[in-house]
Amino acid sequence: MFCPQCEEEYSWDVMVCPVCDVDTVDRLPGPEPTPDAELVRVLATGDAGLIAIAHSLLEGENIDYFVRGDGLQDLFGVGRLTSFSYAMGPAEFWVRAEDAENARALLEGLTEPSRKPSEP
Repeated sequence: MFCPQCEEEYSWDVMVCPVCDVDTVDRLPGPEPTPDAELVRVLATGDAGLIAIAHSLLEGENIDYFVRGDGLQDLFGVGRLTSFSYAMGPAEFWVRAEDAENARALLEGLTEPSRKPSEP
């Protein structure tokens, strides 16, 4: 529990801040949203496996992201047959401009074609 006035943290059973005499809350309010944040596309893929890996990598690094078209990959079962929905296009991962470099480094190599070993 937190006091919204002095921002002190208390155990779960403290309902009123002993310092401020204000009701405690479960969490303090976060930063104000920035609706005009610049977004940058860092990955576009129709492969469901790569989409899952990208979700995991970005969440693991606490990078906020937005995915456009993720739920449409399997629309009417087309995505199951081809692993890509030609009607809807690829799923696109978008991040804030200040996180783009780090996100691209994390996702680097996810869309590179696999290389065949060279023959001796």
